[in-house]
Amino acid sequence: MEVQMSRETEWMVFEKAVEVTASAVRGTAGGAQPASYVGDVFREIHQALKEAADAMPSKESKAGF
Repeated sequence: MEVQMSRETEWMVFEKAVEVTASAVRGTAGGAQPASYVGDVFREIHQALKEAADAMPSKESKAGF
């Protein structure tokens, strides 16, 4: 089940995915990577971050204690 994120939150998730992708690709051995590899890494990271953001409780929900 996918929860709709606000535009602001979606943009923050996108920016973080870009940062993490750049860091991951720079850290790979062997130097430059093909664009398709970088695209695949970005898609996986972005999807994982979106899933993590969706799993977080809403601001409006009450604490469970």
